[in-house]
Amino acid sequence: MIGAASMKIGWLIRATKYQLLGISLVLVFLGIVVAAVIMWNSFNDTCYVIRNVTMETNQYAKIYDLAVYSGLSISTFIALLGIFCLIGILKESELLLSVALICFSVLFCGVVQLVYWKSVYKQVVEDAAKDVYDFLYADYMRNNSYPSKQDLLNIHSAFSCCGKNSTFSYYRQVENETCFPDHEPHKDCLQAIQTQIADTIAIIGVLTILLGIVTVYGIILAAFFCFTTCMIQIWNKKGKYSLGKKH
Repeated sequence: MIGAASMKIGWLIRATKYQLLGISLVLVFLGIVVAAVIMWNSFNDTCYVIRNVTMETNQYAKIYDLAVYSGLSISTFIALLGIFCLIGILKESELLLSVALICFSVLFCGVVQLVYWKSVYKQVVEDAAKDVYDFLYADYMRNNSYPSKQDLLNIHSAFSCCGKNSTFSYYRQVENETCFPDHEPHKDCLQAIQTQIADTIAIIGVLTILLGIVTVYGIILAAFFCFTTCMIQIWNKKGKYSLGKKH
């Protein structure tokens, strides 16, 4: 009876190790993917061109910088957690896996906070970007300033849009002087900005869901592994349930 129970426990521990190994590799991959998405957006004209507009009321620039730095920090934490957990599994270190469990819990809190920010501040980000365009549009209509014209040219080029929709059948001065001939004449720039931000946030949402699933599963596995080895006091049999070894 005791031998059968011991074999069952050994099988459960080995199965948990294999799954934690997979979770660790997935975390490293997700960390790299998150960093890649952030860097792609950082060098993408459709995101950076609005952030690069020089104006005191450009709240989008502050949101953009905060999102980039926070995202890179989170991606680094995710990748390091995966590596840390992987080392703990291979070394069968109860201490390392206990710390990994704490890090999983911290990551879960971060995922919950990210979901909250995504739902609450999505409209704030869109409004901040639209406010920048509205300011440039109005400034050029009033003053014909060169900086505003250049910024409008950059935005129209990046988003392949042309001004703002109007009830008039002819273009205003802004559209006549800042739009490109090959752009769609009725593609509203405010709508194009909103669509681009919505697409970016949708990608972030997918990554957040995947990260949340992996985090919850990792918490369950790490907690089971740590608590089981502590309660049954078999940690001194280190190596007996190692990956690839039979019980």
